[in-house]
Amino acid sequence: MLNLRIHKLFFLSIVLSLGLQLGFLGPVAAPFNIIEAAYGGGVADGAELIEGLGEEVVDRDVLCRGILQASRNKGFETGALTNEAVQEFAIAHHLPMRVIEVGPLERRVQRLVVGLDMTDEALMKDYYEKFNFRKSPKEGIAASLVLEFAWEQQKIATNGESAGYITGVFRPDAEMTAPIYRWGRPDLSYSAWKAQWLFGKNPLGADAPVFGFSHILGLTDAEKANVEIFLANKDLRAKCKADNCVAWTSTIELGTTALNEPDANRKFLFSELGMSRSMAHFEIGRRLVHAANERHTSIFVFLNGAKGKEAFSEIEKYLPPNPKIPYINVIKGLGLPPDSPILQAMKVIPNKAKIFFPIAAGASPEGFTALVQYAGTLPGGVDIHLLVNGISESAIQNAVSASGDQIRIHGLFLGGNLRKVYHEGKVDVIPGYLGDFPKLVAEGHNSFQYDAMIVRVSPPDASGHYSLGPNNDMIMSILRARPNIKVIAEVNPNVPFTTGKNYLLESEIASKFTSNVALAGPAVVPLTDVETKIGNYLGDLIDSGSTLQIGIGNIFGGLTDGLVRSGKKDIRAFTEMFGDPLMDSMKAGVITRAETGFAYGSDGLYKWLDHNEYVRFEETGYINDPARVAGIEHFHAVNTALQVDLYGNVNAMIGPDGKRMSSSGGQVEFMSGASKSKYGKAIIAIRSTAKGGTVSTITMDLYRGPVTTPHEMVTHVVTEYGVANLSGKSERDRALALIQVAHPVYRKELAQQALERGLIKEADLARF
Repeated sequence: MLNLRIHKLFFLSIVLSLGLQLGFLGPVAAPFNIIEAAYGGGVADGAELIEGLGEEVVDRDVLCRGILQASRNKGFETGALTNEAVQEFAIAHHLPMRVIEVGPLERRVQRLVVGLDMTDEALMKDYYEKFNFRKSPKEGIAASLVLEFAWEQQKIATNGESAGYITGVFRPDAEMTAPIYRWGRPDLSYSAWKAQWLFGKNPLGADAPVFGFSHILGLTDAEKANVEIFLANKDLRAKCKADNCVAWTSTIELGTTALNEPDANRKFLFSELGMSRSMAHFEIGRRLVHAANERHTSIFVFLNGAKGKEAFSEIEKYLPPNPKIPYINVIKGLGLPPDSPILQAMKVIPNKAKIFFPIAAGASPEGFTALVQYAGTLPGGVDIHLLVNGISESAIQNAVSASGDQIRIHGLFLGGNLRKVYHEGKVDVIPGYLGDFPKLVAEGHNSFQYDAMIVRVSPPDASGHYSLGPNNDMIMSILRARPNIKVIAEVNPNVPFTTGKNYLLESEIASKFTSNVALAGPAVVPLTDVETKIGNYLGDLIDSGSTLQIGIGNIFGGLTDGLVRSGKKDIRAFTEMFGDPLMDSMKAGVITRAETGFAYGSDGLYKWLDHNEYVRFEETGYINDPARVAGIEHFHAVNTALQVDLYGNVNAMIGPDGKRMSSSGGQVEFMSGASKSKYGKAIIAIRSTAKGGTVSTITMDLYRGPVTTPHEMVTHVVTEYGVANLSGKSERDRALALIQVAHPVYRKELAQQALERGLIKEADLARF
């Protein structure tokens, strides 16, 4: 009976696949498919069921024959051997197993999922000893690369979004006292991580049926040897050399870790798994489940006793959801069929077109990928203008690598998605403040005479309005200046219907396609005491009744608590970007209303913005106008930076090697306006150190390159050590105030440097 059920489902899978290829079945969103439950099926009496299967136990390869054959057909022998080792472990311990099928219909992959009861100490001890980096789990495999992730409670959280921060780690040892690797370095002991993140951070606590997932990947001798080099020598890594690099697990190097080694020889883990890397733990976990190729086919689910075993019979409710980024941007080599609605929508774009993509969550990753594929058919190619975020680094890298000169990308802001290809000379950056670009569009500057733009919109309301959702930025300005522009719209139900004149009519849309892909958001990193202290100082500094602008970054995560603690109220937000800290402040009643150019944040933020009358979306040219900002009394601008020198000059763009790392964005527009506002404050909030405490961000000299915000525009600098009030101060008093908020380790050195430059006096040294 078991064999018959499996064969029927395999036949159905084949029919679906053929239907898709022949065209009588369209693309279907199918996050995963349960092929079969076996050897216990997740119930408490699994041992009895195993005994009752009789000869089925002897013929256990039936369950995973398709998985093993697929791995070997693709040349992934270590994947097949790892799967056999996991299967043998599961059968020996009478564990429930299921085979699931995941990924887009164009490229389905089967994985073996095994339930592991974390309340069974003897079982867990066997698991830790069997699968770790120090030991071979089976002949033919040198070691296991074990990546463990906390459970993402996507469908359990009361608001329908992920409940809190998700952490993922590399567990190298069987010993509970040994450290795990997280953020690119040895971190907590495994027992501490397990207690804190698998158990302690789970919002359901002891009632949680699932605690997390373990991904088991087998390594060859050569791969194991290189991973040891990779772990021990962060300066030799190609990516994620910093101690706080969230995405480091996706860039573990299996090939050769050495200075100046080409990326192809390094064999990044996610490249070997056929995927692009990610900047967020939760997204890395999702991709390992849904998007990895046949090299990775073995997953343990950490269950909570009897309730976990019961939940395992409905494992589809507890697996992580689909990747947030479209599969075509995640899975390498996954192209669009010629008759795809997305590709058809691109046909309105003329040869040699100049094309604009909006900022952040307003950019369409699927639209970008389709454009790249379509541009290959245009003899003159296309020129693309990109703003920050929204389109992934890997998608951009693929575009510029595969197209020759047919895709020419120009960045209007140098963010993390463009930085590497910019340093490689593959894209251009157009310097300017964000408020400058709408002006260039209106003036008809040649580089800004756009022929097309690809935007994201909500489904239409009863009036036929397609909301631009978390965006306005330059879109309406471009439409006004270029009324004949070809607008390609991604219609997406995840786009909130927001307040403001930021909507399109049917007549303004040249073509459209539909998508259910989640909107982009920043990587989430847990708050530390540093952000909490900075938030408290900002809470004291920001006045009730003021108008507030804040920049982007986890550094502002403590702002709401700081404002509440200080009893602030009746604050209005007038800001280029609206993120989660401002939402939290509005929920707390501190901020009462807001105007913004775009929003960028969590899924919860986008849901909260839907039909929210208290947040209005305006054009960038209106929001980022220094004169308008200057005319608002009590305007407080709060931004962050890489460095502040002892004069108060700000560097938010240049790295230690003199290379551009970022762009000015709207910082200068708001800082200059706030510094001229009556009772205004122009504030820089910055952590006192960088690179794991080895570098002071308060410094005598900025890195070589242009200053972002000149010292004349800065009234206050806030670190976790206090507030430096620079307004109306002499150079000496400014330097002394800034040294006082630097990290204590660096104060004497800074004071000595300031003395040598003549900024302070000999007597001042006694203060430090």
